[in-house]
Amino acid sequence: MEPTDPTNTPRTQHPADAPHTPDATDVLVRDMVRKRYRRRRTVVVSTVAAVVVTAAALVGAGLVRANNSDPGEAPDRVPAGVAGDKAGITASKGPVRVDLYLDYLCPECRNTERSLAATLKTLTADGDIRLVYHPVAFLDDYSSPGGYSTRAASAAACAADAGRFEEYTALLFEKQPPERGPGLSDTQLVGAGKDAGISGDSFARCVRDAPHKKWVRYVSDVAASRKVSLTPTVMVAGERIDVTGGDAAGELTRAVAEARR
Repeated sequence: MEPTDPTNTPRTQHPADAPHTPDATDVLVRDMVRKRYRRRRTVVVSTVAAVVVTAAALVGAGLVRANNSDPGEAPDRVPAGVAGDKAGITASKGPVRVDLYLDYLCPECRNTERSLAATLKTLTADGDIRLVYHPVAFLDDYSSPGGYSTRAASAAACAADAGRFEEYTALLFEKQPPERGPGLSDTQLVGAGKDAGISGDSFARCVRDAPHKKWVRYVSDVAASRKVSLTPTVMVAGERIDVTGGDAAGELTRAVAEARR
């Protein structure tokens, strides 16, 4: 898969309590991602400093840090249906690969999931696409206490073990909590599993024990190494498509048709 260009990646929804210009929003999200992976770097850039630098400098910083991010080895435990590179969950098989990078706390990801749901269902039912979800945790710092994006993605991996990943993903976006709050509790995450048709105690134990947290970190690290620094990001046959406009479903359909030619 070809890496995305951070300068063109769709923007993550900015925090509702702090309006920003588009450029400032990109700065804050990129800085958050840089801090998320700074254990692999010696340079720390503060949010305040990042906001006042030029757009050209921002693009360069994003590219350098994405290139230098080393995802390391995948953890031993991965969810059912994991993709060949272990950095996503394969939801269907088909000739055209479609990659969705989503954060469960990202409002724009919720909008994208809703706008593409019917089209993705049709394309998968027709056997046109190999759909791979990448549940990343870029917005861990946007819950209080932090870490909701990781907890939600880990719970979604538990749902994949139960064979209900897509249903559970739709419900997490339906029940999406506001940014800056605590996020859904473990009890609520377990309840969402029941709503998604998951029965038995193993799912509840998986949510509470969170054995897939290391895998979520790996997925996020791999995404950063591929220069995916903003969510949602949707790629068709390795090429990013724009899902921020009013015809996201049409953009996806056209891109898949073009890739099949």
